[in-house]
Amino acid sequence: MKLRLTVFLALFSIALFGQRAQTVDLVWKIGDGDSLTYATVMSDIDAASIEVNFGQLFNSPADDPEGGSGDMSAFFQKFNEAFGNLDYVTTLTNGDDGVVNIVMTTQPNDDTQPADIASADSEDVGLLETMHLMTGGIVLRGSVYETGSIHSFWLKNNQKNLVALFFQLPTSPVSTGDKWALDVNLISNDANFKCDSSYRVNEATLADIKEVNGETIAVIQYNIVEYVSGEFSMPAFLGGGGKSETEMDISYQGIAEFSIDQGHWVAYDGIMSMKTKGVMTTDKKTKFTLIKE
Repeated sequence: MKLRLTVFLALFSIALFGQRAQTVDLVWKIGDGDSLTYATVMSDIDAASIEVNFGQLFNSPADDPEGGSGDMSAFFQKFNEAFGNLDYVTTLTNGDDGVVNIVMTTQPNDDTQPADIASADSEDVGLLETMHLMTGGIVLRGSVYETGSIHSFWLKNNQKNLVALFFQLPTSPVSTGDKWALDVNLISNDANFKCDSSYRVNEATLADIKEVNGETIAVIQYNIVEYVSGEFSMPAFLGGGGKSETEMDISYQGIAEFSIDQGHWVAYDGIMSMKTKGVMTTDKKTKFTLIKE
């Protein structure tokens, strides 16, 4: 009896170790002449509160108690509403030498039609027309290697962040529990910001490997946090003298499923939270989603 129990425990341990030690290689698989298309969502999911405190830095005239922030806030509200009525489409194609090309376009959806422009107030028409012209083309053009790393190193930081969050993969085989970092910098300041405190977490984790209808799926969890606090000084060429205690806290939490066999996302959802205090006060959450078409 003891021998049977020992043999059973040994076999169970071997099986459990084998399951934990299973490694998978996450690689984009797009054939020559083929493409992957994702409906792409990047939209606020709760009431955003944004107050631009220009008066604190720019020494606004005393007869303007809002320091210009009222007009600017109204502009940003219209700007965000216009972009909120847009559908983003991201297309991945096979490039040369193991490169995957990424193009994101945006266009007005069915909720934003010419009739909306005709019914808008006169001062809004110019903004809406401009937004329609601006959003008819490409908003992101980047690339990754099939093996997962960023190829388009030349992109501006916010563009590179999108490529990394949506399409960067681990560059070597991974097992359940393995972690890797993404090429993202959610916070970016210049020499006018003097940092007193900061911390950062940048982790993508292979949370699980599962079989779904005979297909091997890798489940990835994202936990990215960036925080800084300090003092922001008004640039000298704008007059100088103004200072503001500044705090920035940006995080990204997400979960995604990648088909090992097919070489593409089958599900992708994330939420970016942004809280800032100082020259700009912000408190909002933005949902990031990819839906394969």
